[in-house]
Amino acid sequence: MSAIPYKAPQHRLEAFNCPHCAAFSSQRWLHAMWVYQTGYTGVPGLDLSICVHCKNYSIWLHELMLFPKATTAPLPHPDIPEAIVADYEEARSILATSPRGAAALLRLAIQKLCINLGQAGKNINEDIKALVLEGLPVKVQQALDVVRVVGNNAVHPGQLDLKDKPETSENLFHLINLIVEVMIAQPRHIDEMYNAVVPPNLKAAIEIRDRK
Repeated sequence: MSAIPYKAPQHRLEAFNCPHCAAFSSQRWLHAMWVYQTGYTGVPGLDLSICVHCKNYSIWLHELMLFPKATTAPLPHPDIPEAIVADYEEARSILATSPRGAAALLRLAIQKLCINLGQAGKNINEDIKALVLEGLPVKVQQALDVVRVVGNNAVHPGQLDLKDKPETSENLFHLINLIVEVMIAQPRHIDEMYNAVVPPNLKAAIEIRDRK
C-alpha cells in the first residue's frame, strides 16, 4: 500500500486532513461572533473550521491554528513498522513547537528502521553502509543519510539551524515514508503478487534459471 496522501490543515482551505480524525475531509468555516443583548459583532481574525467527517472543530486566529495543536507533518505510511510508530507520532506532535526535537526523534526512528531491515542498530552510519553493500538503492541511501545527518545536527548543533528552517524537519517525515514505501511496502507487494500468480513448478524453473 502506498503512503497516504496528506494535506496539512490550512486557514480557509475547503478540505484537508482533519487534525482530530486524520481523514481527508471537507471543512465548514464559521466566523466567531460576540453576542450582545442588542445584537452581535464579528471577532476580528477568529474563525472555526468544522470537519464534515467527524464533526469536531478547530479554532483559528488569522492563519494560525490554536486548537488542536497543529502539525503539518504527513501521516505515517500504512506499512511503517510498529516499533517506530510511537516515535513518528511523537515527532509529528512536537514539530510546530520543536523542529529540533522532531528531527532527533526521526533519527531514532531511522535507527529502529535499520534494525527492521536486518541491521544491528548500534551505529546508524555502519547500518546504512551495510545496507548499501546489500544493494540498497542510492536514492534510499541518500534519504537515510539526510535523516541521519539532520537528526545528529539536532542533538549536536552544527551548521544547520532548524529554528531558521523548520521545513527541513517537516521534509524528514516525507523521507521516512518514502523509505518505508521502497524498502518495505513495494517488496511486500511484489512478493504477494509473485506467490499468488506464479505456480510452484514455474518458481522452481525460475530458480534453476537464475542459478546458471
